[in-house]
Amino acid sequence: MEELRRCPVTIGLILSAIAGYALLGPVRYSGPIGTFPDHLLFMFRHGDLSHLTLNCLLILVGGSFTEPVLGWLRTLGLVALFALAGTTAELLLAGPGFVGLSGVAYGLVSYGLITSSPPERRGWTLALICIVLGAEWLFLRPQIAVFTHITSALIGGGLAMFSALFGSSGPKLKPMEWRHVSPAIQIIAQTDEDDAAEAESKFLEEGTDNMFVLLEKGNLLGLIGYSLDEDVPDVAWLSWTYLDQAHTGKGLGALMLNDLLGKLAQLQVRKIFIETSDYEEFGKKLYAAAHKLYEEFGASVELTVPGYHGRNEAKIVYGLENPEAPETTRIEPSPNTGLSIFEIHKAPETDDVAGLRWRETDAGLSGLEQQLSLARNQKYRMAVLAIPSDLSDANAAELQAQGLQKCGELKEFYGKDLHQVWWSSDSGKTKNP
Repeated sequence: MEELRRCPVTIGLILSAIAGYALLGPVRYSGPIGTFPDHLLFMFRHGDLSHLTLNCLLILVGGSFTEPVLGWLRTLGLVALFALAGTTAELLLAGPGFVGLSGVAYGLVSYGLITSSPPERRGWTLALICIVLGAEWLFLRPQIAVFTHITSALIGGGLAMFSALFGSSGPKLKPMEWRHVSPAIQIIAQTDEDDAAEAESKFLEEGTDNMFVLLEKGNLLGLIGYSLDEDVPDVAWLSWTYLDQAHTGKGLGALMLNDLLGKLAQLQVRKIFIETSDYEEFGKKLYAAAHKLYEEFGASVELTVPGYHGRNEAKIVYGLENPEAPETTRIEPSPNTGLSIFEIHKAPETDDVAGLRWRETDAGLSGLEQQLSLARNQKYRMAVLAIPSDLSDANAAELQAQGLQKCGELKEFYGKDLHQVWWSSDSGKTKNP
């Protein structure tokens, strides 16, 4: 469905054909309709319902492959070329008396199939198209408009092969360099100026390791990156991921994420966590498109911390299994069940939330009341605690008794069946004594 939303020309052709059939019914040539403009108009008429259905299905298949690659404007130009060339060829070689969008359909299918085929299979795809056209020539001429099929298919296939051999190879994900930082910051600022300022500071302080940019003909279209978890080596966190708003709706976000997953699989990273939020501006959720992309890749929300980034902005964490990485190994739980809370620190990506540092002990919960009191004195409005699921289960009752509530868990964060459980102080405030 997401691909079809990026195919207005394809949908427009199908709806026009359906509307023509619904309003005017099937068409037969009982009289001469031989002029060139007449035949261009009658492309949107069909002989019967099966004729209409077949052409619409072919346009749907061909357009769904072609339009996301070319964009609507170039696809419209390609459709016009198929219509003009196919109609001219059929009139000159077979004469008048044909209807339907089959020429456009064959052109789109040929272009789409070849451009979407892997390089090693393009020759076979072209050969298959030629076999189909040859069979039509031998067995179905003159019942169908075979010349418009052949002309449009050869144009579509020829352009696709030319583009594959001599055209741009398309956007490529490359390691970020210092010269990319300034345009990358500008892209981030299109969505969130605060994020842009934070990213610029991070790049200046920590460099651009593990960051990548999407480049096409020297133009920076987007950026993406990752950071490996400090404690769990086969887990990664998605870093700054943004796409130039002028290039949205072309599948480039999916391209970046897919390429990054391949790079992480080579590092044996089995799972990627994605931090985001439900931030709204003027009633619009700024990260809704990104959330949809993550979900299309199979990611799901595993954790929501209400009021984390602000009183009305929750922290959301998606979990995404890397399908190319090795299976998760089982980690034996520690025999210790105790938990000591010994320090607070400013939690990442917020100024007024305290993170609680902990260590394992033999048994029991200690230090929590003192650290929550310290957080109140330092004007933190809430506190968060992230611990392994075995320690969480062992101390859940006492954590709740001291005003913390469970927010969710990052599945198999530490290993097979060993999750990271997040707790936060109630209602975004540390509990009063």
